[in-house]
Amino acid sequence: MKKCDMKIFTKDKNYSLPEVIDICNQNGLITVDCLKDENMISVEKEGADCLFEFHKIGGDLFKLTWAYA
Repeated sequence: MKKCDMKIFTKDKNYSLPEVIDICNQNGLITVDCLKDENMISVEKEGADCLFEFHKIGGDLFKLTWAYA
C-alpha cells in the first residue's frame, strides 16, 4: 500500500460522499460509515486507526472536522 499524503483533504472544502470515496480509492484508504450513530464518516488505512473524520453538513455534503496530525 502506498503512503498516504495527509494533505489529500482540506478543511476549506465541502465534499460529496462519492468524492470522498473516490479520493480514498486513489490513496489506498477505506471509508467507515458512522452516519446512523454519529452522523459522520471516517477514513482509515485498512486495519489501522482513523486518519480523517467528516461530519455530514446537509444533503450529500460532508466537512472535514478532524485529521490525524
